[in-house]
Amino acid sequence: MIVVAHRESMVAEGIAAALAHFPAIVPASVVSSVAEAEARAETADAVALDDGLPGAGAAAARLRRKGVRVVLLGGGPSTDVDPDVDEDGVRVSTRAPVAVLARALVPGLPNGGPPRAGLTTRERQILGLVARGLAAKQVARQLGISAKTVERHKTRMFSKLGVANQTAAVNLAVTTGLVKEPTWA
Repeated sequence: MIVVAHRESMVAEGIAAALAHFPAIVPASVVSSVAEAEARAETADAVALDDGLPGAGAAAARLRRKGVRVVLLGGGPSTDVDPDVDEDGVRVSTRAPVAVLARALVPGLPNGGPPRAGLTTRERQILGLVARGLAAKQVARQLGISAKTVERHKTRMFSKLGVANQTAAVNLAVTTGLVKEPTWA
């Protein structure tokens, strides 16, 4: 889980929304002060911290001593594909693509952003129906297979997509164009 702390609430919310497109990242909190960031960091894996917040440098040092990964936001005109490492630790320019921030917060995240694994035709069918809100039994009835078979397909899809659950799979599928935006008619 990630805490996003920025002096402007709308910016923090935008960063969190952009990070939510990466299946390995779950934005836990959006805050606008160092005190809130430190309080929420107790249960977080990482903190994206605006270096323009008063006391950000000292808070980053305290959080790092507690074992929390801290990525400072701001500084430098960098638009590089990799985060900068300076005397303050890891820093990502606000001019860099969000994928750079995502990789800085979650080291080992694939460079290409969200994975787009090759699903079978049946898995795509099931994912499309699930994205429309159908339960496993409803999907099974529509496709003429058992609910247990649907669940097995879903388990394989989660593994291929690198996600933990159905919600993350649907989010990834819709945002990457793997399935069309669901319509509820």
